[in-house]
Amino acid sequence: MEIERKFLVKDDSWKSEILKSEKILQFYLTDENQTPTLRLRLKEATGILTIKYPSTSSSILIREEFEYEIPVKDVLAQQKSAKGQAIQKTRHHVSGPGNLVWEVDVFESPKAGLVLAEIELNNADDRIILPKWVGEEVTSDAAYSNIKMAFLDSKPT
Repeated sequence: MEIERKFLVKDDSWKSEILKSEKILQFYLTDENQTPTLRLRLKEATGILTIKYPSTSSSILIREEFEYEIPVKDVLAQQKSAKGQAIQKTRHHVSGPGNLVWEVDVFESPKAGLVLAEIELNNADDRIILPKWVGEEVTSDAAYSNIKMAFLDSKPT
């Protein structure tokens, strides 16, 4: 089960708290409205197949998600079958208040310059202290979901 909240990032002060960073290339094998969605991802030198189901909540992302490590060559072999655009981003793991680790994604494509912060929770009602660099919450705004971005024309953010 994945439980997460997503926010815009309002400044660069998070950069002083980076624990590690990784390049990510991801693409989908399903159309944006198919259920479940199938995503393939290269995270540095690791291939990952993810199956995601729709959220059971309209205010927070609560959904079943299954991830499996697969050979990098299998991801690359299927890239020609991608639906929509590939997403390229750098994910930074950032230390936040309360000993929580945030994921800050800096997109290279298709929404170059977009910076989003996500926090994964154990329970939907977990209280979190927002870091000072976190801005507007966009968890419920589908425009900030990766699959919606993959199916948009490339436009400035």
